[in-house]
Amino acid sequence: MEIHDRRDVLDVRNAIVSNSRFDDVNLSNTQFHNVDLSVAQVKDAKLSNASFSNLNMSNLKIENAEIAGTMINGIRLSDLFQAYETAKTAGGN
Repeated sequence: MEIHDRRDVLDVRNAIVSNSRFDDVNLSNTQFHNVDLSVAQVKDAKLSNASFSNLNMSNLKIENAEIAGTMINGIRLSDLFQAYETAKTAGGN
């Protein structure tokens, strides 16, 4: 199935759309529930003000990310990085 140059609301339920490609797509204000994004690649994405909960982020790799204001389990990511750097400087592992 191909959808090109359209502005529609999709309601996708109990579907397998693995190996799909989304390019130059606006998914803002979209809800995802019970989704499997294993081995997915997300490049050049804007996730500001997005919310994620009940995640399995095992082996997740994030590169070149702007993290201002980002929180994980109620802790600012910038504070975690600062604590890491402090421990590293003090000789921690």
